Amino acid sequence: VSIEGHPEGIPLANEVSDQPEGHTRTSHTLLLANGLVFASSTCIMVLEIVAARLIAANLGVSLYTWTSVIGVILAGISIGNIAGGRIADRYRPKRVLPMLFLAASVLSFSVLWLNHYAESWWRPESMSWSGWVLFNVIVIFLLPATVLGTIGPIVAKMALGQGKKVGATMGNIYAWAAAGSIFGTFLTGFVLIEWIGTRAIVTSVAGLLAMIGLGLASLEYRSGGAFISTWLMILGLFNVVAFGPWPWAREIGMFLLLRPDHNNLEYFDESNYFSIQVYEAPDIENARILALDNLVHSYVSSTDVTHLIYDYETIYAAIVKRVAAFGQPLRSLFIGGGGFVFPRYMEAVYPVASIDVAEIDPAVKRAANRALYLPPDDETKITTYTMDARNLVEDLLRDDGAGSYDFIFGDAFNDLSVPYHLTTLEFTAKLRELLKPDGVYMINIIDIYAEGFGRFLGSFVGTSIQNFAYVYVFSSSDDGPTDDRDTFIVACSMRPLDIHNLGTRSGIDAFEGVLFAWAEDGVHGGQMETVLERSEGLILTDNFAPVDNLLAPILSGQ
Repeated sequence: VSIEGHPEGIPLANEVSDQPEGHTRTSHTLLLANGLVFASSTCIMVLEIVAARLIAANLGVSLYTWTSVIGVILAGISIGNIAGGRIADRYRPKRVLPMLFLAASVLSFSVLWLNHYAESWWRPESMSWSGWVLFNVIVIFLLPATVLGTIGPIVAKMALGQGKKVGATMGNIYAWAAAGSIFGTFLTGFVLIEWIGTRAIVTSVAGLLAMIGLGLASLEYRSGGAFISTWLMILGLFNVVAFGPWPWAREIGMFLLLRPDHNNLEYFDESNYFSIQVYEAPDIENARILALDNLVHSYVSSTDVTHLIYDYETIYAAIVKRVAAFGQPLRSLFIGGGGFVFPRYMEAVYPVASIDVAEIDPAVKRAANRALYLPPDDETKITTYTMDARNLVEDLLRDDGAGSYDFIFGDAFNDLSVPYHLTTLEFTAKLRELLKPDGVYMINIIDIYAEGFGRFLGSFVGTSIQNFAYVYVFSSSDDGPTDDRDTFIVACSMRPLDIHNLGTRSGIDAFEGVLFAWAEDGVHGGQMETVLERSEGLILTDNFAPVDNLLAPILSGQ
């Protein structure tokens, strides 16, 4: 069969010339589709990682925070996928995509304003803490995630319109979307947060989405996307006042709520772990405060390193004074550095063999050096290891550090965000190995002792009794534990400690607090039976340590 004498199977002249152009156009469209899903998926994951850091400033970091962030972002993507599929059936992809990228840009930028106002939102008494966290995350992050979720199905339709095989085309789209998610995750967690901070990340995401929308609009609309161009210029001005170093930019940025008010801060930094602020204590002379996220972590005296302000620190000091061998050099390990208040106290008051501090965040150590009077490393006997305390303990045991420490102090808990792996039976057993036979492990814990509460305190004490023959529990209230939130100090040893009536003895500084429960070689005294009953028999292990759930009743009362 032939067409006008032309044999079938041999291309006509015009077919030969048209095929490369159509093939190139198809390739460009598929490349564009891959790039769009890669970019939108990157932005979604960047917002997801940043969400937890932004929320932490108001609500802290907990299992509920991460659960809410992950669940809300996934819900937004799912809703967006459904909506995007329906939009794709009604409109040409290249016509609607510019508007969606513009909407995603505006909503992403709105995260900064909503998160600022979230601090003043009122929580109904009937709403649980986990419900309140979820509500905040929904209001702030659901819409941006939803709009970004619409892009995938629309781009998929655009790719399928090129006439390629359906399976291969969809597989390619999914692969590029997954690659964008992976890229956004690692870029944010490993680079961006510590490099430019959360606010700059959010504005960068908004700017990237706006530029993509402008580029698509210029291809589709004769006007070149006037609305997107206008928004991009506004966004550029916002970035100038949000991050510009000039005084006028700072003032306008604070007025527009695009940058925090640092006028009263002595120091500010944002790390991969915390938002770090240092400022003068308003109620104490010659003292500065270290705040990590939403918690005041340390009070640091500028004139006297032996001035201890927190009650638990004064109880630490009293126990050390009662137990330490007079005149003998002491070796101490601190799990958590914070403001380095008690390490500096130990260095000033006692002959020091060594003071080792495990501080996971190098930015916290840097803040202590620059704004909290911690001397440089070569001017102090404090050795700081910027690593997780559990890893340091493992390293010390491998390096024959067993039986070498007089005291171990636990201070790694940030508000009610508790690293569960530092509470378990296995970890406390390793700490026992590090201690000398008469060494002491002390830790402070936040809980409520009232009926129906106190399960974390009880579980931790019960876990400690599995490893230490002698365990003593102090309340930081003079009259013993009350129905209010309290800081408890747990002291553990393999030998009995003569610390009864400690705060009232001559030669020992008085402190607010009292020993109210103890276990001595299997014999329980004070309120120890009640403390252990609160645990409902739970022993914290590496396999099962639900500390966030144990502290949930306290969170609900915040």
